[in-house]
Amino acid sequence: MNFKVRVIDLAGSCCRLGALQFGTKVVETPGCLIYNRSGVVPHLTPDILETLDNVPPIMHTPLASIIEEPGLIKLRGYGKGLASFIGYKDNSVYISASDYQGEAMYQYNENKSISVWTKTGRTKVTPDDYSKFVEVCRPSWYQSLCDTVPANASIKRTRKSVDRTLEFLDQCLKYREKHDSLKTSELWAAVEGGGLVDERQRSAKESATRPVFGFTLEGFGSDQMNVETIFELLPLTTQNLPVEKPRLIHAIGSPTINSLSRSSKLTEVEEENGNDSSNDQDRTATFSLLNLREDRYNEDFSPLVSGCKCFVCSNHTRAYIHHLIINNEMLGGVLLMTHNLFQYIEFFRCIRTSLKNNKWKELRKLFDA
Repeated sequence: MNFKVRVIDLAGSCCRLGALQFGTKVVETPGCLIYNRSGVVPHLTPDILETLDNVPPIMHTPLASIIEEPGLIKLRGYGKGLASFIGYKDNSVYISASDYQGEAMYQYNENKSISVWTKTGRTKVTPDDYSKFVEVCRPSWYQSLCDTVPANASIKRTRKSVDRTLEFLDQCLKYREKHDSLKTSELWAAVEGGGLVDERQRSAKESATRPVFGFTLEGFGSDQMNVETIFELLPLTTQNLPVEKPRLIHAIGSPTINSLSRSSKLTEVEEENGNDSSNDQDRTATFSLLNLREDRYNEDFSPLVSGCKCFVCSNHTRAYIHHLIINNEMLGGVLLMTHNLFQYIEFFRCIRTSLKNNKWKELRKLFDA
């Protein structure tokens, strides 16, 4: 696996054009990963996902969703890795220790382990436990174990979070060094620090001295961290990370474009080969939220988004999807997820194109309008 930075500070922005390549697959950035739980993308089966265009070739799977089921014993017995087990053998997997979809229970983390919450309750996971599990999953990437705290955690607790996370990282590296089967899986260091600038910078500087492939920026998805705090902390954190290595951030929130614009060198991105018309860019950069349960859509025979080229907008109407939703038909969720995923992928494609064509400021104006 390798990462190449193509352009730095293009168009006066804080983004970079680059590419993450592993095998024959390439992840263009800034981009997104496909989130799943227990190997399942919400509402979408693997065969449906395969029909979608330009889907990133790597699946983001949080540890909590797979540590119990399928679990270590089943995956070890299967022997072909997690991607094959969950039906995505043509894609790769990224395993994260953190998961922002549930409530953060950081107070249960300890000096030698973190607590992962599954359907049956609390499971303690040490760095060695985690590394053994990752070993049988055979992911392309995996995050080091981390003790993430919210922005409002005390100074003492935040410092302890950074100390623990660095110790967990060292133990993950030690295990990886002793086991050749993990050499094909790239380790990303978790950068912590809560809402404290000094601890953010200390975590970044210390993590940068370790032999890791990239860095994940943790804690920015916390409900306790407001937007202005995020925009203050991100550049002060990333300026201490090597420019030649990739960064990944979990649950940055919405709107993503502001995070890309206001965080210094946060995201690495690749040049876009395709040529988009300005109309296509306008449609993807500007949007509004639709509540298709509302009665006003029962005779609305227009597509979800006028001009959208996704399968849903090309073949179905708002009225039809409204009918599916109010009758609790499973197809309603499938169609909405298909459309939203298409739009989100196109959103990042427009960002890459605007950077390439030196039109980043114009794209921001469209989005903020």
